[in-house]
Amino acid sequence: MKFSKLIYRNIFRNRLRAILTVLLMAAIFFFIATLLSILENFTLFSEAGKGQNRLATQSAISLANVLPVAHEQKIRQIPGIVDVCQMQWFGAYYKEPKNFFANFAIDHHHMRTVFDDYAIPDKEFEAYANDRQGTIVGPELMKRFGWKVGDRITLKSTIFPFNPELNIRGVYKHPIDSSSLFFRMDYFQQAMGNNGLVGMFWIKVKDAKNMTSVSKQIDDMFRNSTDPTETFTEKEFQLNFLSMMGDIKLLFHSISLCSIFMVILLAAITMSMSARERVTEIAVLKAIGFPRGLVLTLMLIEFALLTLIGGTVGVLGGTFVYRFVNMTEVTQGFLVNFGLYPTPIIACVIASLGVGLLAGGWPAMRSANMSVVDGLRRVV
Repeated sequence: MKFSKLIYRNIFRNRLRAILTVLLMAAIFFFIATLLSILENFTLFSEAGKGQNRLATQSAISLANVLPVAHEQKIRQIPGIVDVCQMQWFGAYYKEPKNFFANFAIDHHHMRTVFDDYAIPDKEFEAYANDRQGTIVGPELMKRFGWKVGDRITLKSTIFPFNPELNIRGVYKHPIDSSSLFFRMDYFQQAMGNNGLVGMFWIKVKDAKNMTSVSKQIDDMFRNSTDPTETFTEKEFQLNFLSMMGDIKLLFHSISLCSIFMVILLAAITMSMSARERVTEIAVLKAIGFPRGLVLTLMLIEFALLTLIGGTVGVLGGTFVYRFVNMTEVTQGFLVNFGLYPTPIIACVIASLGVGLLAGGWPAMRSANMSVVDGLRRVV
């Protein structure tokens, strides 16, 4: 603690440069923490189910292709399956295209069994089940649009040739998803002329250990049919959905690493300038008895603290920003309940400390190894 005043004075000896360095670190680590939190958001969403033992069966051709409803009865015959639920992505918006969010037609008879992590009060679910045009809505949508239970809303479809008129009968609770809307599959099928087709099936498996074998049995059953299937775990389905936009995980990690490399170079330039300005001062410290190791340690602490402050400001600023910016609304439901997560925050704080040690290592070693005579001879 006796050197703390000296360290503080040296960190902020050039206040403008120190402040700019901190702001630069803060901006870059805010950006990195955001990218890593986006990846964690997807992972948390795919693992939010109570048993994490759901399978998604879609057309083997593409997610856009539909499957016969008759597949359901054949799937139910496979041992180890608890229940099967039909689902159809609807792709509609409310009033204006900017008000887009996730909305699905779903088989309400099997919804609560398969999607057991969506908590719906019995009274509200009963009202939904008794109303062909009933809908269950997430709390974020209720707040965003000022809806209330009992309101009647109309969605404008971007895919199908009808605009469903829906009565809000209940609000679900979910640990991650708060901005989806579910309406009844029979209402959808009736509007589509009962064509006997559905987008996909969600399957609840009794034992998570059997998910791989059950998945294989489903796909083998329809392999030689006119409507082959491809079955994934819920996590795999989410990742495959992201893969349609490219390898997002690899892209985000690559961008993060490039950003860290860039900030190391920028920090090294700043710290080299700082060390260069202090050559004579360091020579004086060594002349009055400061050993080389102590000088090296003090300089590394100064540089590491500077970048650590920047990294900490960045992640704390991000935490504050995302408390007030509704990323679910901004991204139209792409990011649900988004904020900076603990793992990315910790990773960024540690990385900022590492940046200071790496960037400041060479300037600190050069200064500490310089002889007293050479240091006093230098005129900066």
